[in-house]
Amino acid sequence: MRDTSKAKTRSNVGDHAKEYKGQSSPSHPDLRLSAYIVLVSLLLLAVGIEALSAVEWAAYPYFPDKSLVFARTDATLFSILAPFSPEFVIILLYIWVGKLGISFDNKFSKRLRSYFTWLARSLSNLRPRISSDSVNRFALTNHPRLLLGIAVVMAVLLGLVPYRPELNPAMTPVGVDAHYYIEWVNAMLQQSPWGAFSYALGSASFGSRPLLLIPIYLVVVTGIITTVQAVEFLPAILGPLLALSTFLFVREGQQNERMAGVASLLSVFSFNATVGLWAGFYANWLAVAEAYLFLAVLLSFFRAATKSKFVILTALSLSMLLTHPWTGVMVLTVAAVFVVSIWRDAQKAILVKPLLLLLAISVAVDVVKSLFFGGLAAAQDVSGGLSGGSISQALGFWPNITSALFVYFDGLLANAILLGFSLIAMLYIGFHDKFERLLTCWVVIGSLLFPFFDGGGQARFIYDLPIPVLTSIGLLIVIRPMWNRTLHSNLALLLVLLLSANYALRTATNLVAVPF
Repeated sequence: MRDTSKAKTRSNVGDHAKEYKGQSSPSHPDLRLSAYIVLVSLLLLAVGIEALSAVEWAAYPYFPDKSLVFARTDATLFSILAPFSPEFVIILLYIWVGKLGISFDNKFSKRLRSYFTWLARSLSNLRPRISSDSVNRFALTNHPRLLLGIAVVMAVLLGLVPYRPELNPAMTPVGVDAHYYIEWVNAMLQQSPWGAFSYALGSASFGSRPLLLIPIYLVVVTGIITTVQAVEFLPAILGPLLALSTFLFVREGQQNERMAGVASLLSVFSFNATVGLWAGFYANWLAVAEAYLFLAVLLSFFRAATKSKFVILTALSLSMLLTHPWTGVMVLTVAAVFVVSIWRDAQKAILVKPLLLLLAISVAVDVVKSLFFGGLAAAQDVSGGLSGGSISQALGFWPNITSALFVYFDGLLANAILLGFSLIAMLYIGFHDKFERLLTCWVVIGSLLFPFFDGGGQARFIYDLPIPVLTSIGLLIVIRPMWNRTLHSNLALLLVLLLSANYALRTATNLVAVPF
């Protein structure tokens, strides 16, 4: 793993990271110092509350203060911010429409452009722009691989929280879909090895999840652990895998390990983990991790196209389709649109031909699997999901989105902090940098289908968005050094990480216990 923490940042966190020379500042040094002291004091107070809240959740039910004052305070803050979530999602998904409108050369676009110029200037007057090496000024990011290690450890611990004996003495599996995986693997155990593989590739969930079911079966068949134990331990494996794949994706895209470390830590506390635990979306969770790895290799392939990278790309493409077809097809669509947009600008057919070959191989293998083992091909699986959408659903857009955020998954998607920072990232990132273009393509494709689904369908679209990556970008845009001081920036970064950790700990604990 190469060290790129000192490499030049090539995203808009770097592109927009030029010093804002026209920034006004308090003229009196004492006033400026007083404002700084007040800001740092407030941040210290907030960090202290969130840190104690995390301790209360981690020690529950053994914490001396049974009233959980700090945990309640944290939960109250989230409930106060939650109503802003629908607006944040809408802006996050459709800010690209405004950006596209500005790009045209007509009277309306010029007016729109002048408005956005005024808005951007106003935002700049509120806070200074960060310098190109600003991400290197955060003390918490000095050791990005340590952040990755912490993320992996936290992911394991978070996955095991619902199975702590004092919280879940009966060791009852949690997750709405967990029982399906137990039933499928138990059915595989009743058959011969070949029959078990055939069942996973054809009958179990219409053959849509063999790449997850087969490894579980292989572990259980050894007799080391039971099927229930294997399924219960899945989150403790999927969490670290997501953290690692997120780190590799952001490192490859940004060429900066510091931001990759932050993104990996945020992925542990993201919707993928919390909703994945609550709903038992183990295959979807794994497919998202595979998607980050696939896109990381794709970006690397653009830098240096080699046969070995193409083989890895093809293997990861097949793994997504054999893990969760819906996510696989969505990510391959994102990759196709991304590659075509690059080809349109660069006019290099060499970029398109490998993608066409990759898609052809993926489709061929998927069709062969369907013909020989039964079940549905990926296209059939996705078309079945798309059939749930309709134009009439667009008429109920607002009720659907509020249902997606506040009803489905017990309201776990109504995290205004994660959505707010992701919105800011989408506001700033552009289309010139390949990494930013890839993220934009991902959001745009999701937004095009989003209005035509009910709350459940919209919730799944939100789940598949690259929220941890966007959150890390937005966070490092907003939390920036001011007045040549970095203490408040480091405290703010720590505060957001603690807020996210509390959200994840609260979710995991509430699966088996309801303290308040």
